[in-house]
Amino acid sequence: IGGDGDSLTYAQAEEDANRVAGFFSMLGVQPGDTVAVILPNSLDYVRLWLGLGRLGAVLVPLNTGLRGTFLEHQLSHCNARVAVVHSDYLPVLREIAGGVPELSTVVLAGTEPKRSVENHGPWREISLEQWRAASPYRGPIPAARDIACIMYTSGTTGPSKGVLMPHAHCYL
Repeated sequence: IGGDGDSLTYAQAEEDANRVAGFFSMLGVQPGDTVAVILPNSLDYVRLWLGLGRLGAVLVPLNTGLRGTFLEHQLSHCNARVAVVHSDYLPVLREIAGGVPELSTVVLAGTEPKRSVENHGPWREISLEQWRAASPYRGPIPAARDIACIMYTSGTTGPSKGVLMPHAHCYL
């Protein structure tokens, strides 16, 4: 059960993961590519984790409290071309847009706030809801040694470091 009151069976979770993987594949994300995720806890977060893992993409979960140079450092360091961002955090992302030129696609979750041309980022924006209509991904399953996610340290002794987590470690 997700914090949003929704729930999934195992079969539904597998189906949703395949559709999420198909959606990101359609966006050009390939196995080994990093995808940054800035979302509150929700069932969509679980779907993303499972779907990106199914595709073999590398999930980069970022703390929703990150701002300014801390957020810019982690986004730049992981080289994400795609980020999934809740619309509540979009203004924070727009503030650092100039520092993350490799970011080309922002997948928006939540309700899109009204915006003006001046505060629109230099990336294309796509609704996360489009995953529901995507064709299921049927490509190869990642190997146990492939990287599943990058977890960042708190950065208390300097810039945050990215810890590479292979699928085998996440499975355990």
